[in-house]
Amino acid sequence: METVNKTYLRLWRSFALAISLALIAYLLYFRKLSSLLPGYSPPELATFVGAKNWHTIVGDPAYAPYKAIVWLFTAEFHNGIIVTRIVSAWLALIVGLLFYVCVRNWRGFRTAFLATVIFITSGALLHFARLGTGYITQMGILVLIDLTLWYRNKPNRRTWLGFCIVAAAALLLYIPGMIWFELLGAACLSATIKGQLRRKKTQTLAGLIVLPLLLIAPLVYECIKHSKNLLQILGLPQQLHQLQHFGVNACQTVIGIAARSYGSPLISVGHAPLLSAVEVVLGLLGAYYVLRMAKRRVFLFGYLALGLVLVSLGGDVTIACLVPILYLCVAIGMDHLLNEWMTVFPRNPIARMTGVGIVSLMLIFSVLYQVRAYYVAWPHAPATQKLFSHTVR
Repeated sequence: METVNKTYLRLWRSFALAISLALIAYLLYFRKLSSLLPGYSPPELATFVGAKNWHTIVGDPAYAPYKAIVWLFTAEFHNGIIVTRIVSAWLALIVGLLFYVCVRNWRGFRTAFLATVIFITSGALLHFARLGTGYITQMGILVLIDLTLWYRNKPNRRTWLGFCIVAAAALLLYIPGMIWFELLGAACLSATIKGQLRRKKTQTLAGLIVLPLLLIAPLVYECIKHSKNLLQILGLPQQLHQLQHFGVNACQTVIGIAARSYGSPLISVGHAPLLSAVEVVLGLLGAYYVLRMAKRRVFLFGYLALGLVLVSLGGDVTIACLVPILYLCVAIGMDHLLNEWMTVFPRNPIARMTGVGIVSLMLIFSVLYQVRAYYVAWPHAPATQKLFSHTVR
């Protein structure tokens, strides 16, 4: 009887947790998805037109995986442009899960949970999650990070995980600028990759080569056929004169992350920075500790520097590519802050609870600020109202 009661209690807790997470996901990403704003923005209209049929997707291969999902949903359920936002919202849920898995592999459950809460409620994710464009896929580097970590921890499943990694890497090549991040990751893991390839059988190696080539064949064909597609996939501007503003764009991007935003009302609330004050402090603390990590600082800071360069070039790469790494720094800073507190008070339960309570209170204020900024300030701003004024009949 006692065993039955424990099983029932465990199932009830799992059910309650699943219902709670579904409710939070609905409130954050799906509630008022079509009514929060008066209409749609030009990028959303362009995305919907570009996903009308298979020929338009192949002809403009940028964000092809995202457009293919929109096309399939539109053909199956016969919905309108709202499908673009629904697909972005679902992808944001996956991004949040991938972020949790990533932090959980590096840190403990407490840090992973708190960092994921602040990440999924951040304005940086909300703007891209509820926007009907493929920009949300620029956070797709988390897919490769999680698959790589899983590959290291699952020696008995490395064959099919290897195929998953090369398939994900091939599909991510359709995202503007992602090729440079993949090359950076491959350079950081070059020794590991070479060692693993030497152990593979000839048939497996052939499959690992043929599979990505088949997936990127349409992309290669269109890039050879039209140079503008190649420039877009590489994250480079279409016009050379845009490079003249590189320095100004770089300064504005750095300042916009922590102090004053100069971005479009499409993804920013007035001149509010990307990160809240709490997130800036934790992020700087995390960056300091990352400098002491010999194995990870090259990847993290290399990723940040590469993302900053691509965003500043004025191509199709947005600040979305920097968001996961910025919040990984926030998670590392939070983890070390808590660990330092626990080290000072290793056995005092009151002091330990006080430290956790202070950090939790900081995160609550940050979450409330970000959510209110997105749901209250941003939709009522005149610039936002003007940008999202287009309707589709």
